Amino acid sequence: MIAKPWLWLGAVLVIAVGVVAFLSLGRSGSGTASQELRAWVGRTDLGQVVGTLEGDGEAVRKALSAHAGMSTVHTVCAAMATEAQTANDDLPAPDVRLTQLLARAYGLAYDAAESCYRAPSPASALLATFASDRARAGALFGRALRRVRSLSGLEVPTTTTTVPDLTGTSLF
Repeated sequence: MIAKPWLWLGAVLVIAVGVVAFLSLGRSGSGTASQELRAWVGRTDLGQVVGTLEGDGEAVRKALSAHAGMSTVHTVCAAMATEAQTANDDLPAPDVRLTQLLARAYGLAYDAAESCYRAPSPASALLATFASDRARAGALFGRALRRVRSLSGLEVPTTTTTVPDLTGTSLF
């Protein structure tokens, strides 16, 4: 039988190793913090990701305004949800606060897309939830991009020139 002090020491050691591993995520140890952030932004295509998510939200608005039908709206929303999930996989960033901002923004973008996808009609209250969550995500994306600029001096453009192929896309 293992004595309780050894058990506690082992548990503390496992927790300490976990904390060190967590804190080291996103840090390569090469270059300055600004250089690491610049490299991460480039590697993850942060500007294009944010631009694509914002563009998807605008595409939903345009589809609704054009009375394009809910299947078209649902297709864009499904793509938006997938893009938000994929972007979240690029976290953590080299900066903890940036990671927190982006995680919240990606979560809200996903929630917005899910509400939109579940909306049965253009008059659904779920589309109001979509608009609210999308606006909150946009504000957080703005804060995240300003943080990148303040930490690294890097301006991150958020325009995209590609339109994703949405054929056969489904949220579930």
